[in-house]
Amino acid sequence: MAKFKYEGTALVTGASSGLGEEFARQLAQKGMDLVLVARSKDKLTALASELEEKHGIKVSIVAADLSVENAARGIKKATDDEGLKISLLVNNAGVGTYGRMETLDRDAEHKMVMLNCVAPVDLTHEYLPDLLQQSRGGIIFLGSIAAYQPTPYFATYGATKAFNLMLGEALWAELKDKGISVLSLSPGYTKTHFQETAEVDLNPPGGFKMADEVVRLALRKLGKKPSLVPGKRNKFLAWSIRFTPRAMAAKLAGQLSKPGK
Repeated sequence: MAKFKYEGTALVTGASSGLGEEFARQLAQKGMDLVLVARSKDKLTALASELEEKHGIKVSIVAADLSVENAARGIKKATDDEGLKISLLVNNAGVGTYGRMETLDRDAEHKMVMLNCVAPVDLTHEYLPDLLQQSRGGIIFLGSIAAYQPTPYFATYGATKAFNLMLGEALWAELKDKGISVLSLSPGYTKTHFQETAEVDLNPPGGFKMADEVVRLALRKLGKKPSLVPGKRNKFLAWSIRFTPRAMAAKLAGQLSKPGK
């Protein structure tokens, strides 16, 4: 097995479940120390203890709500207080909502934008100077195949993921000659807690991909390309939109995901 090119400490947001937990497990397996960030202190503590015992690494936890203004500053202070230098930032934390815009809770929508968009920008601003000083490291942003087209009934969610896709690809171009690898990961239909959070029952054609294979591929491709859509079906869904008028794509997507279907 090829040696993992990243070493030191990785910070993973949304690490208490889903893709975030899987990123933590696979990075621990590769020998990286970890900083795990999520709201649930109990889940983080249990995971940290497990990974330290199993892999002989150091795991720190920061229980924080990233939808709160300036949450990133508190996280950076916590890692600075421990003397930690982050070499890999995984901006994984995210949430989704589903339904007609007028029926959705505006506070929940606002928090989603703070979590999905503002937190990755703030965390990148906090940790990028250290990465540049080291002239090495990486940043991962979580997009979605929803980022590639208008997504009726997931309107705000899809827009937040388009934000992450464009942000990550732009920073890939900015930072590639500085020794910093950037990847926008758009997992497609992956089995996580998203469906419960968004309160939607998805049954995609061909089923779901598993979190472990998505994360494994992302870590393998980090530093080799600006963005990644795992799976042939997901690639087709993401890239076929380039040949479809946007109005038609929005109409078709709305027909497929309309509430009550």
